Amino acid sequence: LLVVPNHFKETTFQGSRKKLREERRNSFFIPYTKDTLQIPFITSQELTVTLLEKATGSMISVIEQIPTGSKQVLQGITADTLYKKMMLKSDNFLAEQMMLMASSQLSDTLSFTTARDYMLKEKLADLEHSPRWVDGSGLSRYNLFTPNSMVRTLHKMYREFPKERLFYLFPRWNESGTLKNSEGGNAFIIAKSGALGNNYNLSGYLITKSGKVLIFSYMNNHFRVPIKDIRIKIKETLQQLHEDN
Repeated sequence: LLVVPNHFKETTFQGSRKKLREERRNSFFIPYTKDTLQIPFITSQELTVTLLEKATGSMISVIEQIPTGSKQVLQGITADTLYKKMMLKSDNFLAEQMMLMASSQLSDTLSFTTARDYMLKEKLADLEHSPRWVDGSGLSRYNLFTPNSMVRTLHKMYREFPKERLFYLFPRWNESGTLKNSEGGNAFIIAKSGALGNNYNLSGYLITKSGKVLIFSYMNNHFRVPIKDIRIKIKETLQQLHEDN
C-alpha cells in the first residue's frame, strides 16, 4: 500500500468501510483493491507545518503577522497539469477554484465575479451571443451559452495555442477522461462533455480522414431518453463528418 504524503501512512488502514476517512480525524480506510484513490485530508496549521517541514527538509515557523518588505510569488507546477486534471476528471469544483485563482491575479480579492467580468470584457467581448455566466463550476442551470459561443471560444483557443498542447488537454473519445465510456466512440473526436439532468453537451474538435480540423458544439436538452441514446446519435453524425471530409 503506497501512501502519499507518507505522513499519513501510520493512520491508513486496509479494510471494508462505507467511508474512506473518519469524519473528524485523518484516519483512512482503503478497500482491498489495486485502484488509486484520492481522499481529502483535514487541514490544520500544525499539519501544514509538519508536511512542509517533511517536504522541504527545513524548519518551518508560524508567525502572527506578514513580514514587511517586498514579496515574491513562487510558481508551482505547470498550469497544464491542473487543466488536464480538470478536463479528464470533469472536476467542476476545481474549475470554480481556478476562477478564484485567476481573480487573485487581477485583484486582491478572491472573487468569481472579478474573473468572470474580466473574461467577458477582455477575452470574449466579440462573441455574437453574449453568455449568461453565473458560476465557475458550470453546475448552475442559470448558465446560458449557445453552441455558437462555444465554437467561437474553441476557435480562439485553436488560434492561440499550439495544436499539440490543446489536443493534449482535451479528452479523446474512448481513450481518456469523461468520454472513455461513450458508446462506439473514436480517438479522432477530441472534446469535452457536460451533463445535467435531461441535458447533454459535447464540444471540441473533430479530425477528419483528410486531416482537417473541424470545430463543433452539440447541445441537447429537454430529452427524456437515456443519455446513451443521445451519445450514439452524436457519434453517428461525427463519424459521418469524419468520413466525408
